[in-house]
Amino acid sequence: MEPFHHRDMTGNSQHGYFLPSPRSETSFWRSHPPTPRPSYSPPSLLRSPLSLGPVRNITPPEDIVPLNGERHVAVKEPKSPYNQVREYVDCFKAWRSKDNAKRGSLEVYESGLSIKMSMREWAKLSADLNIFETDQKYPRYSYNSSTSTLIVQCMPSPLHESIASIFSDGFAVAKSTLPASVRTKIFTVANEEFRGFGGQYEGSNKTPDLGIKFRNAAGELDIKFVLEVGFAEAYEDLVQDARMWLDGKPEVCVVVLANFEESPNYRCPVRDLDDEDFEQLEFPKGLDVRAQNFNLEGEYGPVTYKGLVWVGRISTAYMEVWKRDPVTKLATQSEDRINLYSFADLPQLGFQLSDFLDIAPEDERTIFFRWDDYRIFIKDQIKHLAVFRCQEMLRDRAKRTGIRDRDYQPSSEGSSD
Repeated sequence: MEPFHHRDMTGNSQHGYFLPSPRSETSFWRSHPPTPRPSYSPPSLLRSPLSLGPVRNITPPEDIVPLNGERHVAVKEPKSPYNQVREYVDCFKAWRSKDNAKRGSLEVYESGLSIKMSMREWAKLSADLNIFETDQKYPRYSYNSSTSTLIVQCMPSPLHESIASIFSDGFAVAKSTLPASVRTKIFTVANEEFRGFGGQYEGSNKTPDLGIKFRNAAGELDIKFVLEVGFAEAYEDLVQDARMWLDGKPEVCVVVLANFEESPNYRCPVRDLDDEDFEQLEFPKGLDVRAQNFNLEGEYGPVTYKGLVWVGRISTAYMEVWKRDPVTKLATQSEDRINLYSFADLPQLGFQLSDFLDIAPEDERTIFFRWDDYRIFIKDQIKHLAVFRCQEMLRDRAKRTGIRDRDYQPSSEGSSD
């Protein structure tokens, strides 16, 4: 099986254009014998979100256990990072299974999981889950050996696509006007996993939201442009991504970070409704939920449907460009943060083709991105996120109803022989 899988996203587009330009990672005291461990059983689904910070701080819970007529405190040992991730992933897969009776929470899996984990645990986890030997795009695993941090992303967000498509289109247009000798040196990829990081990042792996590869003088393809998009993700994790790319892969020239924050954080608006109250809302079947029935109440939300909020206001939206400092040779933010929230001040961001590729002067280009198209696309994607959340709610509700129907046993009273 090939070690990497990617989707070629090259092609012409009307969303970007370029113009000719001059070069320019215990023990406990006990007062009584240890409580016998129960036999292993598959993990139950999470009923509350796992910590999503870059470090999981776990305080062992205490149970009051009767012993010889006395009450003693038994301290539960915390789960290892390996077991926490296995439980998280197993629960996600069970939740996604249409025939599985277990329940889950979209909020947990939409946000993803960030957890400290040693390289040894990561090696065991990746082997046990066959992470590097599957065509499955999600869950997506990114391990940073420098910070001993594993990030698990269970599903993409439509907001990722709102930015990724703009950059993809901008670079795609570049191929359409270049001679074949240069055009065949540019490749746009997504969902491709990269390893081979060096220095303090040795042993790391990462799948960018978008990557642009360029063929070097030796005829090999190097990733030189990287886009990382965060939604319900800590800004510090995005910064670590930029540092890993630039400090761990010398061929990378530019990393763009885009971050979106929703306020308030999403919580299913019908979670606490009983069946009677829920039925009064008269939701259609999942596939009949249409974006046209959702109301976008501002440029960046909130989005409402049936009088309920399905996407909160996107209160933060910005980009940062990171490059390698010419003196220290370390990753650094090269420009001021670009505000994506204010449509009155759309970013003026462009790159020179020579930033990534050795080319003749006549093949130089300035690559522009159509941010006016972004204004339209971001609205569609926010509504699409609302539709997705509503459809997932209806799918989970139907699953639970089906479980109750299967458990139902009709009474034998009144039955005829």
